[in-house]
Amino acid sequence: MGRRFQPLVLFATLIALTTLLAAQVRVEVRLVNVIATVTDSHGRYIPNLTQDDFILEEDGKAQQISHFSQDRDVPVSVGVLLDTSGSMDRKIRTAVEAVDRFIRRIHQDDEIFLMTFSGQTVLRQDFTDDRDKLSQALRRIIATGGTALYDAMAEGITKIGSSRHDKRAILVITDGQDTASASRLSEVLEGIRASDVLVYPIGISPLTYARGATRNAWGWPLPALLAGRSGVQRKRDEVDMNVLRSFSENSGGRAFLLAESFVGRGSQIEKILDVIADELRSQYTLGYYPSRPDDGRYHSIRIRTKTGDAVRARRGYLARSS
Repeated sequence: MGRRFQPLVLFATLIALTTLLAAQVRVEVRLVNVIATVTDSHGRYIPNLTQDDFILEEDGKAQQISHFSQDRDVPVSVGVLLDTSGSMDRKIRTAVEAVDRFIRRIHQDDEIFLMTFSGQTVLRQDFTDDRDKLSQALRRIIATGGTALYDAMAEGITKIGSSRHDKRAILVITDGQDTASASRLSEVLEGIRASDVLVYPIGISPLTYARGATRNAWGWPLPALLAGRSGVQRKRDEVDMNVLRSFSENSGGRAFLLAESFVGRGSQIEKILDVIADELRSQYTLGYYPSRPDDGRYHSIRIRTKTGDAVRARRGYLARSS
């Protein structure tokens, strides 16, 4: 009689081992989250899409979407990196007031940290949802020194990794190129690719606006340099939009350029921050499990809708174990 039950015991053991191995594989293969911003031909956010409206591919192969949400009420962990180098002296008060308005406009459950950077980075306020604490930290800022942009980004990425919420974003406001970092741009970009963070850089250019210059999506004239005209500026104070765009494009965020002549008026930088605040509540999060564990390699990601809408998301990720 004991022999009769041996096949059953063996079968049950195999089932248990298979289940255990499957669970181990699931633990080793992490969930990859991708945040998608979907807009129509007029640049307006498209709401109320469903999981079935999206196609997600990794390295050209379709993936099964196992997690999906529209992020209207999803809390966000936000890092604010504010350039306080000497060249920001004339703009720092306006930037501070705009950031203060931004942190009060985003969702009340969002947690925020404030980091400044000049010759070195300083954490002014750790993660908090207390807006008054953040405001007090902002009011104590003085502009002086160089620009350690890459160090600030590297430290900001590390800091955002300890956040409470799964959705993460970093806002960067700067008016110059890196002049004081120990970190390299390649290291910063690698850190962005390995993290689940949206980066929104705002570059402030000293260029003045040319009469009749091209206008941007909000109807504001673009700087002379962007409109194909000549511009004169000091190299160290020139915003390198290629760098800022590389931050945003590797994360799925968005880079903005604002002329210094408009910063003093305040309303334009506030409009940009309003756009970012709205975007964080108008996105979709799509998650999937890759078919293999982290292998240390870069894998491309493509997201599109079945109706061909414009989709902005990170272009890939570095499969590096955290």
